[in-house]
Amino acid sequence: MSVASVPEHKRAHNPKRSASKKAAEKKSNKKSQWARWSRTLHWTSSAIGLVALLFFSITGVTLNHPDWFKADRKTVSRVVTLPESSHADWLSITETEQLQLLLGVIDKEFGLGVPRQIDRDEVEWFFDYPRPGGVASVVYDVELGELMFESTSDGSVSLINDLHKGRHSGAAWSLFIDVSAILGVFMSITGLLLLVLYAPKRNSTWPLVGLGLLVPMVIYVVFVP
Repeated sequence: MSVASVPEHKRAHNPKRSASKKAAEKKSNKKSQWARWSRTLHWTSSAIGLVALLFFSITGVTLNHPDWFKADRKTVSRVVTLPESSHADWLSITETEQLQLLLGVIDKEFGLGVPRQIDRDEVEWFFDYPRPGGVASVVYDVELGELMFESTSDGSVSLINDLHKGRHSGAAWSLFIDVSAILGVFMSITGLLLLVLYAPKRNSTWPLVGLGLLVPMVIYVVFVP
């Protein structure tokens, strides 16, 4: 039968079928767009946060098993004596001026900035400089005019453990921890969105996700005191 002989009603446009096809195409395009956005956002956030994620994963192990690593404590001491004229001048100025003078000498001689804590009495002044993986301190002997510096380091493992916890690491590192955590959440959310989009093609997706949720819950309920 030739095309010309096909009945007119069979070649007529079917509006319902056309609308259904358009809706399916629109849905497919929307899904593809979400997939592209999710992949882009996921790999971008993963690239930025990869090193931070690796660092906090490794230090999670070192924190969880401190007995695996031997502390490598090292202590450095040094004494600086103020010239007699400077010491005499120091005794005659106000307390605020005394503090400023001592902080200037400490920064110049030992490279230390603002102390975390300052204690004083009639015999000595104590300046505390805690830092990740160790601590430094300076004691000023009022009578002798001596600055006694001592720095203790507990090794690289102690350093990275303190950085993991943000212990004595300052505001900038604290912000880095927050940003790293946000990136981790962002990676997880975009990764979950990708799982939702591609789960129909991988039957094992949700059983594995459920297993990842179930295992820590069982460990907590059964084994945690």
